[in-house]
Amino acid sequence: MSSKFPKILFITWDGPQTSYMEGLFLPIFNAVQQQSDYQFHVIQFTWGTPERLAVTQRKAHELGITYTAKTILRKPNATFGSVFSLFKGIRFLNRYVKEHEIDIVMPRSTLPAFMVNRMGKGNFKILFDADGLALDERVDFSGLSRDSRQYRFLKSEEKKMLRKADSVITRSQKAIEIHLKTIGNENLEKFSVVSNGRNTDFFKPDLEQRTIVRSGFACSDTDRLFVYCGSLGAQYGWREMLEIFSRYHNRNQKAKFLILTGNPEFTYGKIPELLNKNIFVKKVPFEQVPNCLSAADVAFAIREPKYSMQGVAPIKLGEYLLMGLPTIASAGIGDSEDILTRVPDCFLFRHDQKSAIANAVTFVEQLGEVKHQVIREYGIRYFSMEKSAVSYIQSLNKLTDICSKSPQK
Repeated sequence: MSSKFPKILFITWDGPQTSYMEGLFLPIFNAVQQQSDYQFHVIQFTWGTPERLAVTQRKAHELGITYTAKTILRKPNATFGSVFSLFKGIRFLNRYVKEHEIDIVMPRSTLPAFMVNRMGKGNFKILFDADGLALDERVDFSGLSRDSRQYRFLKSEEKKMLRKADSVITRSQKAIEIHLKTIGNENLEKFSVVSNGRNTDFFKPDLEQRTIVRSGFACSDTDRLFVYCGSLGAQYGWREMLEIFSRYHNRNQKAKFLILTGNPEFTYGKIPELLNKNIFVKKVPFEQVPNCLSAADVAFAIREPKYSMQGVAPIKLGEYLLMGLPTIASAGIGDSEDILTRVPDCFLFRHDQKSAIANAVTFVEQLGEVKHQVIREYGIRYFSMEKSAVSYIQSLNKLTDICSKSPQK
């Protein structure tokens, strides 16, 4: 490393609505900075609005992280604008790395990898954040064909980066196994798994807020309140959640279902009339999420377990466990199944079982005295911000060790 305080440049390419930068990455990077000498710079390529970017900029400043937003052009059309922005971005990155004396360049996913693959040689190392299986997720849920030129080209860029990078981080061990099939087992030592951490002081049960929030939904102490927090869509288990709640409600008429989402319009016309008075769809500020979760009795973490889901680490699962909530969660999502088999009062929803819905309803009906504190302790063990920071620091330190054994690029 060239300096006493190694500088890391995290590069990402995002749409206009994503809030994960200030909600996930910036807090993790801040925690890494607090526990080490690493210093983070962030460049976010995006076509987000000035208002949206101002939120991210304020959060970065608050957390002591150098943040730069670069506009992705959308004219004369999205494709041309993106290609132009990519090549313009390469020149910008070359200048930025040189001017700020960056030690580690950290592209997240495919398009940042495309740019870094074309950067000039410099005295920096590459840590590739192969976050999820992004291209395969587009195949599974957005209609991209594996036979298309776009998929094959971007897949070749990903493969090039996997080989070129000095180190690679993923969110699951299964993702490592998949990538090794692409570039060979001899590259095993360059891979590490990092976790998506949450602030354990922020996500913790609050009995006073539980009472306040439940009263707003006319929930007594004995009425069961289900909760889901996150995006809505077919891949997020909408049908399964609705069916589980509907069956439970048939036998427990006072049960309620609280949905916290950034896209409430998805639910318009999709909630059965018989359940309209018992399902509440809310869009709340992030700061209010723990209060709402405190009110709940059981949470949903259902996602369609397609091939690409082997590479993800569901953030909401960590939030639920930190809140001490019994959770109905899909099997086959990243490494979460290995965790959930150890956690009491949680249910693995197996999509390939015909009785999965009925089994989930039975699980809720048979919940007795819930071990809330034990659930929370598992959440802290696997999903705390401290755990996440340590995993990143270990990966960065490992990068230094690997590079010391390798010739300079």
